[in-house]
Amino acid sequence: MSKTKSKKSKKQIILEEAATLFREKGYSATTMRDIASKVGVEAASLYNHITGKEQILSKICFSLADTYTSKMDVIVNSNESAIAKIKELLLLHVEINAMSSPLASVMNDEWRHLTEPERGEFLEKRRTYENHFLAIINEGIADGSVVVSDAKVALYTMLSSIRWLQHWYHSNRDMNVESVKETIIGLLMNGIKKS
Repeated sequence: MSKTKSKKSKKQIILEEAATLFREKGYSATTMRDIASKVGVEAASLYNHITGKEQILSKICFSLADTYTSKMDVIVNSNESAIAKIKELLLLHVEINAMSSPLASVMNDEWRHLTEPERGEFLEKRRTYENHFLAIINEGIADGSVVVSDAKVALYTMLSSIRWLQHWYHSNRDMNVESVKETIIGLLMNGIKKS
């Protein structure tokens, strides 16, 4: 291991361990004491890094939402074809759901526990992202490279077809993620692309 490789901050460790617990027990059933025990610190010392369980959930949801948004901005503003943009976005979803599976699971399943105004802000980010994705699919339908009759059905089918990775890949890490990507992208792209 390289000496220059940066170590994770305590806050990042807390977020990752909390995400694992939220996925295993659910957000509501997880306590700050559970998180402290998982991290290996006293419950009181957690508050040196985080204000509470709500802040942990918010940071998990928004950090991944911001990752999706920034990648979407790059893809939307690229000169690639609609079909190439769709492939890039699907690769992004495979990568995040496989490699950041506890965090992705929390963002997808536990966001409902966000309180206002964070809940509204998160939902707006998600709507904006999905609308950009739909626009790309519709662009592909318009140019004839995508052969689906309903962009929304295509979008949610593709996204839900990847979401299972957040549960499966974590316990099957012996699988090569590049091989998983190739298989999933092949299945999804061949299903929507004009032959």
